[in-house]
Amino acid sequence: MLSALLCGAGGLLVLYWLLSTCFVGTVGFTNLLCGVGILLILLGALERRFGGNPAVLRVKKVLIPLAAAGIAGFLVLEGLILAGAARKDEAPADYILVLGAGLRGEEMSLTLLMRMETAVACEQGEIIAVSGGQGRNEDIPEAEAMGDYLLSQGIPADRILREDQSTSTMENLVYSRALIEADSGKDISELRVKIVTSDFHCCRALMLARRAGYTQASGYGAPTPGWVMPSSCIREAFALVKSFLLDR
Repeated sequence: MLSALLCGAGGLLVLYWLLSTCFVGTVGFTNLLCGVGILLILLGALERRFGGNPAVLRVKKVLIPLAAAGIAGFLVLEGLILAGAARKDEAPADYILVLGAGLRGEEMSLTLLMRMETAVACEQGEIIAVSGGQGRNEDIPEAEAMGDYLLSQGIPADRILREDQSTSTMENLVYSRALIEADSGKDISELRVKIVTSDFHCCRALMLARRAGYTQASGYGAPTPGWVMPSSCIREAFALVKSFLLDR
């Protein structure tokens, strides 16, 4: 039974890697999932051959409960991520904050483009703050490309704030807070801020937003391409733990 479960889970991960690579291309995290899948298949084969060995049985008595607890915790995190992904606050806000997601040179990644399209679709006359600094392999700050996109969609320049120094979600929120407070003359706790980010990222973004003082923050998730969603949600579970423990 255990051997079949290990081989089945490993086979699903390898199959996902094959299909994702065909439809989306090579992505670092899906390559990692493929490696985990191969490891699970190998463990399944070893379990089939040596699982009845007394020494192996003693080890399994310790490892299986630990693995079960880990899987249960992972499923709880995935539930929180998927609940956050369903959030779409339709009510008007004082500000919309769009979080950056990478450029290729000066061109927005598909993830970032979908966030920007979502921001334009849900805006109701709010001032829009775009947040993202310049990373490796980026020719300009993300906020510059994001602001230029809003201009191309007819959003006037006086309704666009650009935060171009941040390199993480927490920095997005902290640096944008200063920008929004300077523009409004109010503390961030007095303002309704709608955070637009990828759907799988909403849970973590809102957790960090409240930690950064956004007491009236809400989320509006941008769609994620179907083949990318599984790996994004798996990776986000680990990012959620890391942010909960370390991002201050």
